[in-house]
Amino acid sequence: MSRDDPHFRLRIPENLKREIEASARANSRSITAEIVTRLEMSLGLSGSDKPSLIAEIEQLRTRLSQLQRLIVEKGLDH
Repeated sequence: MSRDDPHFRLRIPENLKREIEASARANSRSITAEIVTRLEMSLGLSGSDKPSLIAEIEQLRTRLSQLQRLIVEKGLDH
């Protein structure tokens, strides 16, 4: 991605924004890079016809991050 790429304004629900922010942090990416990566994966533009192992790992990392946050929110992290 470069600064010359087109800009795109988007309204999303607050809870989805928080999930994207958390996923971006978990994957050490900017929010924009996280969104672009996920769009490329969902549209099959990640360079392979089959889901790649890296994409699967990223999805698992995201889910793990979500579950860890839920555990903390529910106070189950004793």
